[in-house]
Parts: sequence; C-alpha cells; structure tokens
Amino acid sequence: DDDTTEKAASWMSGKWGIAWRNRTGDIRGETTNFDVNKLVKEIQGIPGVGYVLFGLSGGAKGDKYIAPHSVLSKINPGSCPERDLFDDLATAFQAAGYKVLCYMATEGPAQLHHGNNSPKGKQFIENWKSYVLEKYGSNDEATLKKAYAEVIVAEYAERYKTKIDGWWFDHASFGNIPMLHDICKKANPNTILAFSKGKLGQIRNSNPDYEDYTFGHPTPMRRCLASDERNLPMVESIESSLNGFIYANGKPSLGHMFMPMQERWNSGKYVVWSEEQALDWMGRVLNAGGAWTWNVPMFDRESRLHGLSVDFASRLGSKLLEQQNGGRDEL
Repeated sequence: DDDTTEKAASWMSGKWGIAWRNRTGDIRGETTNFDVNKLVKEIQGIPGVGYVLFGLSGGAKGDKYIAPHSVLSKINPGSCPERDLFDDLATAFQAAGYKVLCYMATEGPAQLHHGNNSPKGKQFIENWKSYVLEKYGSNDEATLKKAYAEVIVAEYAERYKTKIDGWWFDHASFGNIPMLHDICKKANPNTILAFSKGKLGQIRNSNPDYEDYTFGHPTPMRRCLASDERNLPMVESIESSLNGFIYANGKPSLGHMFMPMQERWNSGKYVVWSEEQALDWMGRVLNAGGAWTWNVPMFDRESRLHGLSVDFASRLGSKLLEQQNGGRDEL
C-alpha cells in the first residue's frame, strides 16, 4: 500500500496484549519492592501475548505516577515514588520481546475530570495550579492542559523515548490532543497513540489526525459488563474494516478493543466472559487484522496479576495458537 508508511500501528495488527494499572506513589513500599522479573515471567507464561499496556499514571486519576518527576515529586510529596518503576518495567518487557504501551490519565495533576474531595487531594491540586500560574502566568483550563502536556508528559516522553512503543490517553477531552500528539511523536517518531475521546462501545477513527489505533473502550461498566452483546458491534466494525484499519478523512487507525476481563476495570472477583465467547470475539478481531487488549487486576504487594485472569488468558492464548496452527499442536 502507498500509505503503509502512515500506518504506524501495523505491528499491532493481529496481536493481543495484557493491561493493568500499578498502584501509584509508594504505599507501604509496594513500588520500591515490586518484583519486575516475577511479573515478566508471569506474562511469559501466557502463550501468544504480543504487547503489554500499563499505567505510568494511576487508573483514571492524573495526580500520581509510578515514576519520579522533577516538579511533582517536589511540590506534591508522595505523588511519585523514588524508584522509576515505569522504566524498570518497560526495559524488562522490551528485553523479553514485548512492545510497551503506556496508559495515562489525561486529566493530569489538576484532576480536570474527577476532581478530589480529600484534604490532601485538594492541596495537591492547589499546589499544581500555583506552580502552573507561576510558570505560565495563568492557570485557566487551557493553560492547565498545556502544562500537563509540556511539564508532565514531555518530561516522561523525553526520558523514556523508544521505551514507549505507544500511548493510551484516558478521558482525552481533558487534554490538548494536538499538543500531546506532537510531544510524544517528537520523543519517539515511531510511537503510536490512542485518545479516549469519542463514543464508547463503538470502534471509530474518532481523532483521525492524531490517533494511530482506536481507543476501543467498551460501553461504560456501570451500564453493562464488557462481555455484554451491546459491545458486539465493536467486533463487527473491525471485521468490516480494511485489513484491520478504520479510515476517517483518508487517515488510517488500527481497530483495537480494550476490554476488562473481570466485572470492574482494575478489580473484581471473577472473569465475566465464557471461554467460548472470548475466543469467538478475540479470534474475529485478530483474524480481521485488529488488536485486542485484556485489562486485568494487579496485586502490587505480590507483584502479580489476578490468578483467575492469568489462567483464563493462558487458556485463550493456547487455543488461539492451536487455531492458527490449523488445530495442530506446536512441535
């Protein structure tokens, strides 16, 4: 294709991955003591995983991170650990042959989406707003979005460069998407970007000048489980795509689904999918050239993912490989 060079997410086509969020800061030394190699080995035990997606920020909340930051570590003590756990994880997973995608809560330290009602949380927001006012001469919403991109994201993007193969920005309407795009691409021209801004439970190229793959968020969990038939149109959109790519304004975005495996995004007691349904939906997406990410709960203190999720993913991975090999076991 003439536009292959534009398809930065081609490597992701037909691949699936595992996602999680680590606890931010360093509560009870969980970040300091996190055993990266143990987690890498656990993922290596799941057949067929091509990439991992994990949080540099916390899940949905943009006030805390899993790596130090030159500004936040000083103005909001406890918001960032001393250990750069993101660097340790990214380095180890890339060395083991996985691509690394970085999850970010776009609301940033101003917490433009969720706010924060705790006394400490409110103080953290005020500390950040004061810093932004001093640096930029203003701290209105547009300036806070600019500061998130230029102060928070740019420092991390420049630090990690090619250690971040892609970014997934949550609640991206609370950020400056063109600025985030330019900053991330400048640090690593080959990185791929997804912005969670658009209709949920649908696969569309919602940000055609800025996204490389679709954000793939299902219908909100408060309405239905990820396995609900209401999300089937996502699969069907990728099946009707052009080799996995969804076009808007002539720009390609790889069809990608980001699905919780359990009853909540980052917690839960059970897997809400039958093996049959998961294999069917996943297989259809991958065969069409799309990508599929399972989000699973993390147990930080034990440096491991939820056991039921790991077992389920392992069974799916084995069966998908069998199907790809025409039903024959690998030699």
